[in-house]
Amino acid sequence: MTEIVTENLIMKPYVADDAARMAALHADPAVMDFMKDSRPLPPEEAAETFQQYLRGWQQDGFGLFAVRNYPDDAFVGECGFWHRSDKPGVSMRFLMYPAFWGRGLGTEMNDAVTAWLFAETDVPSFWAVTQARNKGAVAILRRLGGRVTETAHMGRPGLLRFDIDRPAWEEARAKLQD
Repeated sequence: MTEIVTENLIMKPYVADDAARMAALHADPAVMDFMKDSRPLPPEEAAETFQQYLRGWQQDGFGLFAVRNYPDDAFVGECGFWHRSDKPGVSMRFLMYPAFWGRGLGTEMNDAVTAWLFAETDVPSFWAVTQARNKGAVAILRRLGGRVTETAHMGRPGLLRFDIDRPAWEEARAKLQD
């Protein structure tokens, strides 16, 4: 099984036993405030999304990781990649409980999963969406080499789409190491 371990996090692909954890994360109003619809997911939508996550690992060889804090194993959130049912291409998603915000964990998990994606798969690029008011997510996506390609994604002003390809990520990574 794929496992990514960083200084503070352990990331493993979601498995069926994670369904309740994922549903609780997606039901948290503070977590979902920055998502495109700014609303918690009802249980049936969370269950459908979770099944898409599981199918991703089976069909594509990549997907969403359950992210846990090291060493206490507390569930932090999720991070990874998937083929959304409503949009083409590979999409990045990352969510964390507010108790873990502001500690650099979002940067840590996104750096790690992006490095994993480009090292372990042939995916050449991915995209991510965040609200412009989510300054932390905007900073993370820029750090990964993301460039804004839409400022009103899906017709919603302030909903930014970032595109990130392997060369842009490699360039951004090299700048961080200088």
